Amino acid sequence: MIKKMIDGQAFWQEIAKRLSTGQRTNFFFSEEDALLLVQKEKISRWDFNGGVYFFLKEEKFYKLYYFLDKEKNPEVLPTLTEPIILEEVLLASKERIPSKDSWEKAGLKPYLERKRMYLMAKNIIPEERSIAFASENMLEDIFYLMNESFEPFSSALPTKDELLRDILNQKVLVSLQNQKLLGFLHFGEMKQGSMLWHIAVMPQARGLGVGEGLVKDWIFAQKDVKKFLLWVRTDNPPALGMYEKFGFLPDGRVAPVMIKTT
Repeated sequence: MIKKMIDGQAFWQEIAKRLSTGQRTNFFFSEEDALLLVQKEKISRWDFNGGVYFFLKEEKFYKLYYFLDKEKNPEVLPTLTEPIILEEVLLASKERIPSKDSWEKAGLKPYLERKRMYLMAKNIIPEERSIAFASENMLEDIFYLMNESFEPFSSALPTKDELLRDILNQKVLVSLQNQKLLGFLHFGEMKQGSMLWHIAVMPQARGLGVGEGLVKDWIFAQKDVKKFLLWVRTDNPPALGMYEKFGFLPDGRVAPVMIKTT
């Protein structure tokens, strides 16, 4: 039976206990974030012998988080009204546990895979640039292009309010021609450095160097950080080639995504 979580403190105490006992998991929220998910009634659970599944309700799908005893294989997933998405961050050099086969037996199938790449700022040749940050009146165009350019299940797309907040905080760079949007780059500052979250170019502007220009703008705008980071799909050779041209290297982390449709 799937049960909705209603007691935030009990939920977090359980999470902390499961983490302390070394159960396998992809659940790495902070206490503050976990309590907020319960408060917003976004978390439900399904218990079974040797583990538990937590389902995080998004607008059009559920994200799957799990805890499993060390020798326990995943249980067959229940059928929900919308797709279930499992995403994990793994070291490419290590065996995946639970294995892809184990998850397929549980009802999931491969969807896509990303790998993380990095560039150390000390390896960059400085380049002066005139950059443009998005303004509030560009929100609708950027939001539309973002949602048209990325798959809906694992791209971590912001809501319109979240995107507006980042625009106002100068976290969105744009490429313009005659005041019309050609493309944008959405980034955020992290403890490790600066992370590129989303980059997209209008269909009519592709092949004109807009993406490369936006990456250069990002590097210039964040020139005081020590490291630049991004995730890129492994089935996107043009994007991989562009980042490799800048000197980005894989850091050994991959993020396979699996899906169970209704």
